[in-house]
Amino acid sequence: MFTDKPTFYYLKTSAICLTIIAAGVVTAFLVYTKSLLIPFVISILLYTILAQMTLYMKHKFSFPSWLAMTISILLCITLFAGVILFTVNSVGTFLKGAEVYRQNLIDTTNDIALRLQQHGITLNQNFLETYLRELPLFNWLRNFGGQLFGIVSDTTLIILFMVFFLFGSKKTPPITNPAIKEMLANVSVYLSVKLMASLATGLVAAAILFGFQVKLAALFALFMFLLNFIPSVGSIIAVLLPAPVLFLQFGLGPQFFIVIGLLAATEFIIGNLIEPRFLGEGMDLHPATVVACLIFWTLVWGVPGAFLSVPITASIKIVLSKIKHTRPVAEFLAGRLPH
Repeated sequence: MFTDKPTFYYLKTSAICLTIIAAGVVTAFLVYTKSLLIPFVISILLYTILAQMTLYMKHKFSFPSWLAMTISILLCITLFAGVILFTVNSVGTFLKGAEVYRQNLIDTTNDIALRLQQHGITLNQNFLETYLRELPLFNWLRNFGGQLFGIVSDTTLIILFMVFFLFGSKKTPPITNPAIKEMLANVSVYLSVKLMASLATGLVAAAILFGFQVKLAALFALFMFLLNFIPSVGSIIAVLLPAPVLFLQFGLGPQFFIVIGLLAATEFIIGNLIEPRFLGEGMDLHPATVVACLIFWTLVWGVPGAFLSVPITASIKIVLSKIKHTRPVAEFLAGRLPH
């Protein structure tokens, strides 16, 4: 124990400053290496699911290791390829009717302008119509090919990482470190439950959207499946995402509000009533921690960071809980103030 107070405060201040500097250096490292780290982290998380699938096939169907691994890898490749091809086809179909949707938007805007005019509010309809006709509303879709190339390259990198992980696991001794075992077990349970909940959300959303013959119904259902992995704001974005297309297709009629209401009810029931029953305590993270980490990882890694925020933060928390000096930080992340 230090008896010299100035020395004690100096050391404490130095430790805080060094911690801040180290956090800044780590954040900068994450930002500048994200093109490689994002596929690497995604491949690790997918590996935890594929490893469980491989073990299930080995024990349930008595498949040899090489066959179970091959089937798992082929399923993963098929899933990625199917999603990419399906997305391209859906966007192409939407683009064929782009001018029709643009005209629907102009007609709806003119109708709103006429209604406002009845209440003494005058809008320049000619200006609005000219602006909407020149608005590059669908131009970003025409640049989708360039974005697709980046998605394909990242997907290829993820698959390569997973292949190395799967075949490398045969030569790797079993994991005995309790922190790593707990981390992998928690992440595996979280991802498995999230996967099932997201799949159910996507299927119900697809039934609703196809039932009302919404354009890009399958693509929006796919987005609802994916966005369900983003905590808190993902469900809100998933519900509001089809709103522009619904507005172009139905205007502000009853079908618009019925579809939005059904999608919101689906997200609420599955995300707040069904999923917590299977997830239990989940990742033992306080809601404020989840939101803060969502913001941090989104700023650092963009949209992929939003998807990965909870598993990464939970893994860091487990590691911190196993170290004596950082255990109070882990308790703080869980919402329990250290004594």
